[in-house]
Amino acid sequence: MIILLLTLIFSIERCQFYNQNANANFKALTDSITYFTNRLGTQSASIKTLEIEKSLLNQNLLAKDKQLATLTQEFSEVKSIIRYSQTTKYDTITITYKDTISCIFSRFGKVKTKWYRFNYTTNNKGITIDSLTINNQATAITGFKRSWFLGKQTLTTTVTNTNPNITITSLTSAQVIVPNPWYKRWYVWLGAGVIGGMLTR
Repeated sequence: MIILLLTLIFSIERCQFYNQNANANFKALTDSITYFTNRLGTQSASIKTLEIEKSLLNQNLLAKDKQLATLTQEFSEVKSIIRYSQTTKYDTITITYKDTISCIFSRFGKVKTKWYRFNYTTNNKGITIDSLTINNQATAITGFKRSWFLGKQTLTTTVTNTNPNITITSLTSAQVIVPNPWYKRWYVWLGAGVIGGMLTR
């Protein structure tokens, strides 16, 4: 009787967990980016986080993105993936020559590449660059790496930029450890099962 009761409680908790997880994932999938001014006075972007099991991660994300799948192969276990696109824009950049060039001329044009584009105007007084746009997509992966098959696992975060002109100069990563409640630990259920079995004899 006690074993059946414990099993029922465990099943109810698991059912509630999966229902809550499914609802949270639905909200995350339908969520859109929101922008807000943080306490530092700068702008932040926010979106709900998708909670997904390894099998679904492989099916829904990695199978559809070869680059992402390749990056995750460096890890023995993936804990989280963050991917974002960013655009850096400068309206107008003016460079005035200290000494004006005696020859009077004027040239203008456009430069457009995969990673940046801008308009320019140059004359004997200086150079003006406008509508400078720099594009980049970054992928941050946190997970366990090991130097060899049986080596020690190390929790690591890697950040990869698609734009080769962008270099990461500083990186800090921390993960908060949330302990499981005592009633969810495996040895508690094992002990309860043993005691329940002894009491039913």
